Amino acid sequence: MAKRTKRTRTERTTDVWGVVKFCAYVAMVIAAVAAMLAFVFGLLAKVNVHIGWAGRVTGICNTVAQVALLVAVIIPAYNYMRSKSAVVRAFFWVAVIFLVLGLIGINLAF
Repeated sequence: MAKRTKRTRTERTTDVWGVVKFCAYVAMVIAAVAAMLAFVFGLLAKVNVHIGWAGRVTGICNTVAQVALLVAVIIPAYNYMRSKSAVVRAFFWVAVIFLVLGLIGINLAF
Protein backbone atom coordinates (compact mmCIF):
# COMPACT_ATOMS: atom_id res chain seq x y z
CA MET A 1 0.00 0.00 0.00
CA ALA A 2 1.39 3.39 -1.01
CA LYS A 3 1.99 6.10 1.53
CA ARG A 4 -0.34 9.01 1.33
CA THR A 5 1.41 12.37 1.08
CA LYS A 6 -0.03 15.60 2.29
CA ARG A 7 0.35 18.70 0.17
CA THR A 8 0.36 22.15 1.66
CA ARG A 9 -0.12 25.44 -0.10
CA THR A 10 2.17 28.39 0.46
CA GLU A 11 -0.09 31.34 -0.26
CA ARG A 12 1.55 33.42 2.46
CA THR A 13 4.97 33.12 0.82
CA THR A 14 3.53 34.12 -2.53
CA ASP A 15 1.89 37.17 -0.96
CA VAL A 16 5.14 38.17 0.76
CA TRP A 17 7.10 37.93 -2.48
CA GLY A 18 4.38 39.92 -4.21
CA VAL A 19 4.91 42.74 -1.70
CA VAL A 20 8.67 42.55 -2.20
CA LYS A 21 8.32 42.73 -5.97
CA PHE A 22 5.86 45.61 -5.73
CA CYS A 23 8.09 47.60 -3.37
CA ALA A 24 11.12 47.00 -5.58
CA TYR A 25 9.17 48.23 -8.61
CA VAL A 26 7.83 51.31 -6.82
CA ALA A 27 11.29 52.15 -5.49
CA MET A 28 12.80 51.88 -8.95
CA VAL A 29 10.14 54.09 -10.54
CA ILE A 30 10.23 56.75 -7.81
CA ALA A 31 14.05 56.78 -7.77
CA ALA A 32 13.99 57.32 -11.54
CA VAL A 33 11.51 60.18 -11.12
CA ALA A 34 13.66 61.73 -8.39
CA ALA A 35 16.77 61.45 -10.57
CA MET A 36 14.96 63.05 -13.50
CA LEU A 37 13.64 65.87 -11.30
CA ALA A 38 17.14 66.49 -9.91
CA PHE A 39 18.48 66.60 -13.48
CA VAL A 40 15.80 69.06 -14.67
CA PHE A 41 16.14 71.26 -11.59
CA GLY A 42 19.94 71.22 -12.05
CA LEU A 43 19.58 72.34 -15.67
CA LEU A 44 17.20 75.10 -14.62
CA ALA A 45 19.69 76.26 -11.99
CA LYS A 46 22.40 76.49 -14.69
CA VAL A 47 20.27 78.97 -16.63
CA ASN A 48 19.57 80.99 -13.47
CA VAL A 49 16.02 79.75 -12.89
CA HIS A 50 15.84 78.98 -9.20
CA ILE A 51 12.87 77.08 -7.79
CA GLY A 52 12.67 77.23 -4.02
CA TRP A 53 10.81 73.95 -3.54
CA ALA A 54 12.88 71.90 -6.01
CA GLY A 55 15.16 70.39 -3.38
CA ARG A 56 12.24 69.49 -1.16
CA VAL A 57 10.38 67.65 -3.95
CA THR A 58 13.49 65.71 -4.94
CA GLY A 59 14.18 64.87 -1.30
CA ILE A 60 10.65 63.59 -0.74
CA CYS A 61 10.87 61.39 -3.84
CA ASN A 62 14.21 60.02 -2.66
CA THR A 63 12.82 59.29 0.81
CA VAL A 64 9.79 57.43 -0.56
CA ALA A 65 12.09 55.42 -2.83
CA GLN A 66 14.32 54.55 0.14
CA VAL A 67 11.35 53.39 2.21
CA ALA A 68 10.16 51.14 -0.62
CA LEU A 69 13.67 49.76 -1.08
CA LEU A 70 13.95 49.07 2.64
CA VAL A 71 10.69 47.14 2.64
CA ALA A 72 11.87 45.20 -0.40
CA VAL A 73 15.12 44.34 1.42
CA ILE A 74 13.87 43.81 4.97
CA ILE A 75 11.25 41.17 4.10
CA PRO A 76 13.68 38.70 2.46
CA ALA A 77 16.29 39.44 5.13
CA TYR A 78 13.71 38.68 7.82
CA ASN A 79 12.82 35.37 6.16
CA TYR A 80 16.53 34.51 5.99
CA MET A 81 17.38 35.36 9.59
CA ARG A 82 14.41 33.56 11.19
CA SER A 83 16.22 30.22 11.08
CA LYS A 84 19.61 31.61 12.19
CA SER A 85 21.20 32.02 15.59
CA ALA A 86 20.25 34.62 18.14
CA VAL A 87 23.29 36.73 17.26
CA VAL A 88 22.22 36.99 13.62
CA ARG A 89 18.69 37.90 14.67
CA ALA A 90 20.03 40.57 17.04
CA PHE A 91 22.17 42.09 14.28
CA PHE A 92 19.14 42.12 12.00
CA TRP A 93 16.99 44.05 14.47
CA VAL A 94 19.80 46.49 15.27
CA ALA A 95 20.27 47.12 11.55
CA VAL A 96 16.51 47.67 11.08
CA ILE A 97 16.47 50.15 13.98
CA PHE A 98 19.45 52.05 12.52
CA LEU A 99 17.85 52.17 9.08
CA VAL A 100 14.59 53.52 10.49
CA LEU A 101 16.44 56.09 12.58
CA GLY A 102 18.42 57.10 9.49
CA LEU A 103 15.19 57.64 7.56
CA ILE A 104 13.79 59.73 10.39
CA GLY A 105 17.00 61.81 10.38
CA ILE A 106 16.76 62.31 6.62
CA ASN A 107 13.15 63.43 6.94
CA LEU A 108 14.04 65.94 9.65
CA ALA A 109 16.41 67.63 7.20
CA PHE A 110 13.54 68.50 4.83
